[in-house]
Amino acid sequence: MPTRIHFNVLAFVLIAISNARLLADGSDTSPSKTHSAATEHWSKVGWPLLQKYCLDCHNADNAEAEWDLSNFETLSDSDGGVNSMERVMEMVRFGAMPPEDADLPSDDERKQLVEALDQSMFAVSCDTRPRPGKVTARRLNRAEYNRSIRDLFEMDLRPADQFPSDETGAGFDNNGDLLSMSPLLMEKYLSAAEEVAEAVIVDPDTIETLEENRPSDQLYTHGDRKVGSFFGLFMKPNSFVWADFDVRLAGEYRLSFAGGVTPSGAESQIAGVFDETGILVGTMTIKHFGRSGGSSRGEVKLNLKPGKRRLLVQYFGKDEPLEIGTTYRKDFDSLDPAFVKRAHASIKTPLKPERDIEYDDYSVLFRSMSLTGPSKIPDELFPRTQKTLVRKVAPRRGEGWYDVDESAAVCLKPLMRNAFRGPVSDEEVERYADLVLAATRRGESYHRGLQIAVAAVLVSPRFLFRVESPPSQTNGKQPDAAESVALTQHQLATRLSYFLWSSIPDETLLRLADQGKLKDAEVPRQIKRMLDDPKSESLATEFASQWLGVRKLADHDADTEQFKTFDSNLKSSMAGETENLFQHILRQNRPVSELLTADYTFVNKPLAQHYGLSPKNLANTNDDRFVKVSLEATPRRGILSHASVLTLTSNPNRTSPVGRGKWILENVLGTPPPEPPPGVPEIDEAKLSSAGLSFREQLEQHRADPSCASCHRVMDQLGFGLEQFDAVGQFRKNEGGKPIDASGELPGRREFNGAVELSELLGKTETESFARTATTRLLTYAIGRELTPNDRCVVDAIIEETADKNYRFVDLITEVIMSRPFQFYEWQI
Repeated sequence: MPTRIHFNVLAFVLIAISNARLLADGSDTSPSKTHSAATEHWSKVGWPLLQKYCLDCHNADNAEAEWDLSNFETLSDSDGGVNSMERVMEMVRFGAMPPEDADLPSDDERKQLVEALDQSMFAVSCDTRPRPGKVTARRLNRAEYNRSIRDLFEMDLRPADQFPSDETGAGFDNNGDLLSMSPLLMEKYLSAAEEVAEAVIVDPDTIETLEENRPSDQLYTHGDRKVGSFFGLFMKPNSFVWADFDVRLAGEYRLSFAGGVTPSGAESQIAGVFDETGILVGTMTIKHFGRSGGSSRGEVKLNLKPGKRRLLVQYFGKDEPLEIGTTYRKDFDSLDPAFVKRAHASIKTPLKPERDIEYDDYSVLFRSMSLTGPSKIPDELFPRTQKTLVRKVAPRRGEGWYDVDESAAVCLKPLMRNAFRGPVSDEEVERYADLVLAATRRGESYHRGLQIAVAAVLVSPRFLFRVESPPSQTNGKQPDAAESVALTQHQLATRLSYFLWSSIPDETLLRLADQGKLKDAEVPRQIKRMLDDPKSESLATEFASQWLGVRKLADHDADTEQFKTFDSNLKSSMAGETENLFQHILRQNRPVSELLTADYTFVNKPLAQHYGLSPKNLANTNDDRFVKVSLEATPRRGILSHASVLTLTSNPNRTSPVGRGKWILENVLGTPPPEPPPGVPEIDEAKLSSAGLSFREQLEQHRADPSCASCHRVMDQLGFGLEQFDAVGQFRKNEGGKPIDASGELPGRREFNGAVELSELLGKTETESFARTATTRLLTYAIGRELTPNDRCVVDAIIEETADKNYRFVDLITEVIMSRPFQFYEWQI
């Protein structure tokens, strides 16, 4: 279908000729020479071909689809844009134009016209002063926020999962121009900061410890007893008391006991403390109780585990052989349940005190038992971040704290350096430390103050936004001849980390930036290190999943009556296959074309069953791990036969050759088709199906409309090559009782039959196009903005630099990082 593109674009040729290309042959780069070279080339090559094949339909009198090319005989009267020129070149290069019913250029003529357009665009884009473009201050998107929190605190908290979805621009959700800050999102950031702060620092004062006191009327007894005037329990020898405690935390507890020996002048006795199993766990010496309400006191330290804990106390003579951890009392171990029930009931009816107690008979006193602890909060109750964040605790005197701001600064400065991705001054740290001081002055704890300060760090613009400072804030740097400023070392470290990891720079990057060493040969070394790091999987889950559209799979619906195994688990497995293949090719630095031609893939058990594969290394597993399998002797090759791509380019109940062809044009060849012209009817499936036509035959009838044929003749052919796979990516041989016809032909008489031949054909003949598409998407994602015509020369240079090694993925990434748009920003006043 013709697109509504205005062709008066070639006036841009008058602006400049590429400095790089002209210098290569020693040509003069003066404006007059530039104009002359551009005009001569177009006059000799481009215009005659345009005249011969395009002007019949695109002239002033008959500007079909509003394309008037008649004013292109001379370039001086034209105006327009390089993006339009590039769109025209794409249509011509891939054979979408001229239409089938017109005179068609030979393959050689088509190449000449494409080359003429290409040289003109290069001349326009790559002038003698290439500019890196303007980059808007970028808010962290949801994925970047989650990963930054993860790497900042080494905890996978994922608070951004509750944020509103990020808008996308130029295919990615890290586009700075669209990452706005709404009031709702600001509220989410504030809530997330509080949640994270409370998760990474736990205030010990908020941990519920045990402090229970059991007076005599709450002690369970075994043996005859009388109650004295101060409610002491006077009991006969060999009697004992016990209490049950609900211990929630493991650790060391202190059992305090008050009692005594009743006869005056009697020898002290040993109070043995036993646990619920009847084992002696502690002893204390008990003296005469001192009459009236007095008592002898003692305490023991016990290591207790969480749960219901019963502690029993009985008196023994000093000569009794008692050994902690060994002495065993069977009667404690087997308290009769009925007796325990009666003991519980008895304390509900208090006994009346007696005045005349025979102390010689009731010779032991039990007054109270209390359990407090643990003395030290178990380390497992604190997050792993507690020690790394709370590097210094302010001293405490009673309920007050002192030296708070100095202590808080010690804790906050390392965190702020990492969160703000660069150096922080003492004055900056002091402002956050003052928040801790203010909290303690109003009666809150030091740890609560640190939580408040951490939350403040996480809502600071220095954390939430990636801001590349203007020259006035970069040590007085002035823009260069192209009005550009080089990134500072820390800005470069940040760009690197968010490109390759979608997260903050690690200590290695920050240290190199601190030392001014993140430059020259060190940058490629760091790229290799970072790509070897597991965190580089973000390139698969963030970059590749958006480039290839796999992320949309989560919202895709299929007819579950027709495809009964289609569920969220299978969709996740489909996406995982594509991400794993991308990650493998990246890690191995394989050519980008291997994404199309790979004769292997990665499947887990659900996907293997979906494909009808039975890999031995998955036979005895029940998990979702992915394994590498060969696709030899199967009808699959590369991403075009991945269920993820095949499913998301289908309708819920049937395949869509148009959708699949469109996907290949956009994501492989980088030539998205234009929108259909207004008034073109949809396919009447019911009518055509009643005529017994296959869907391929239906599309061929639809393509009979001349306004549709020019685009559909390429787009549909690509989609037909994938018709061997149904709407959820399963292989099939027939549709509606008819054999599948998966044959097709591309411009240049490039014939294929089936997905394997199509994938290999594209991998062989469209290697540069695919590499250019990948590079364009990488650069867009890396710098967080839509590319401009000025960026074309950068893409061209990267393609030229990596061609010798067949466009290997790490090489493309390295060249993107070393490019001017990545390492510079345009000076903005």
